[in-house]
Amino acid sequence: MEGGWNAVLRVPAVESDEDLAIRLVRHAQVSVHPGHFYDFTGEGYLVLSLITEPEVFREGVMRMLDYMGKSITR
Repeated sequence: MEGGWNAVLRVPAVESDEDLAIRLVRHAQVSVHPGHFYDFTGEGYLVLSLITEPEVFREGVMRMLDYMGKSITR
């Protein structure tokens, strides 16, 4: 009853979830929550809200994947 509609993503733990979330906001204009906001004890988790319009969610996920794919190949 107190929970929200969220998706949890497992990502490579090459930096803190918080640092990745900040980079996503700054460079891809995508807002996600780091896993520690939801009591995940290790790195490698991002949490996305599912309470958004489907088109907005899709665009955000595409920008996030595009940015992360580019940063991995650097």
